[in-house]
Parts: sequence; structure tokens; C-alpha cells
Amino acid sequence: MSENDGGPRAPRELNLDPEDLKLISDHLKLNPGDLFHVPGVRSYMAISRLTKVGPENVRAHTAHSGAVIENTLHHNMKGLLEMKAVDRPSLLIGPLMGIYYVMQNASALKVLSVGPRSEAELMSLFAKGFLPENVVGLDLISYSDFVDLGDMHMMPYADNSFDVIILGWVLGYSSDCAQVAREVIRVAKPDAYVAVGCERNPRSAAELEAESGYALPGTEFETTDQFLQLFDGHIKSVPFRHDPDERTMDQVSHVTAILQLT
Repeated sequence: MSENDGGPRAPRELNLDPEDLKLISDHLKLNPGDLFHVPGVRSYMAISRLTKVGPENVRAHTAHSGAVIENTLHHNMKGLLEMKAVDRPSLLIGPLMGIYYVMQNASALKVLSVGPRSEAELMSLFAKGFLPENVVGLDLISYSDFVDLGDMHMMPYADNSFDVIILGWVLGYSSDCAQVAREVIRVAKPDAYVAVGCERNPRSAAELEAESGYALPGTEFETTDQFLQLFDGHIKSVPFRHDPDERTMDQVSHVTAILQLT
């Protein structure tokens, strides 16, 4: 068949006709978990489940260590109620699934999500094949049986417990990130993967405090090298790292890395 035979071609417009919609509907009836791939569905489910529990019933871990910075609880409770940054974990979970071992064995891996805030991050993990019974969150606030109350500086888990640990935008709330790293190394299994993300904001601490009305005197990260230094001597490989692009230095961006521990 020549390239100029004039035969039918699928158009560039991606329209769903009634037959397509029926096939998709039938598939979702058999595979409802696939809906968690849709960011809007994750957001809706997280909001719905929080609303049913009632914001007044969100529990807080107030007996945390002195390494948790001032205003962390207030800031994250506000972020939970406003459902902020619910899709941000994809910046870590996407690259994590690019690791073939993780993709192939997701259903068997034990996962710890540190500081998920809402259930949306956990739903992202479920969408990628991690089983709900193998996923646990740890946070200073919780409205969900999926999320344990606790402090990342003193994790309530046994040694060698997890195959994957996600530190999603939580190190900035610590004044002792080295202690967090020690706890991660302790609860991680040999060869575990650790996914780390932090926000890089070009605005000064004074500007941010003036805008929000409170200070967050935490730890700032500019490069992935700073992450890796926390785990020095315990790194087997670094399958992914992303430092801010020089074209985004004047805007909010993110520093992310995935490392494999020894």
C-alpha cells in the first residue's frame, strides 16, 4: 500500500463516540481501581472521604520531636483542608515506576509514604499497582486508617520494613534532616528505593511569611546533591535525579531524586 493511496486514517481529533464510552464504562465496572489514574477522580475521592469523616475529626500528633519546625501542624492542616498540591506526588511516583524492578513487582512491595497529608498520594500509588494492604502513610495529621499518626524523626516501625519509602516534600519541615535519613535507613529493607522531593522557592522567607502570616523556618534544598549527602555511605545507585532547570530559577520549582539504598 502506497502512502498516497487515499485510504482512511484516524483523525487528529480524539473524540469519544457512544460506542467508545460504553466500552470504557464496561471496563471501569470490572476495573474500578483504574479510575485512580485520573487526577480529578483522586482529588474528588480524597475530598469526599475527608468530608464524610469531618474536618473536626482530623487527628494531630502533637507529641512530636523538637526537630519538627514551628507551624508545621498549622500549615499542613490548612493545606489538607484546601486540598493543595494533591497531584504533586506524581513528580516522584512517575519516575519511580520507570524503574523496571518496581514496575514489575509493585503488587508485592511494602511502601511507606511519609507526609502524604491527604489520601490522594496513596490513591496514586494504588493506581500504579501497589496494593492498599501494602501501603501505609505516616503523618502528623490523619483522618484515614491508611495514615498512621507519627513523627518522621521517630518512625513507629520495625527495622527493615519497607521496599519503597517516599519523602514527598517533608524534609523542609525538619530542622534535623540527618535524623530523618537515619530513620529511613533503619526502616528500609536492603536495596530499598527512596524517593525524595522538595520545593525550591525563589522568594525569601520574609516574603513568604508576610504572605501567609506565619513563619516556616525549615530546611531548604537547592540541589539533589544535598539530598544525597544525607544518605552518604548508604547509597547503592541513583536511578533518577532532577535539579531545577536554569530557565525556572525565577519561579517555584522542585528538586527530586530517587536513590537505592545498600
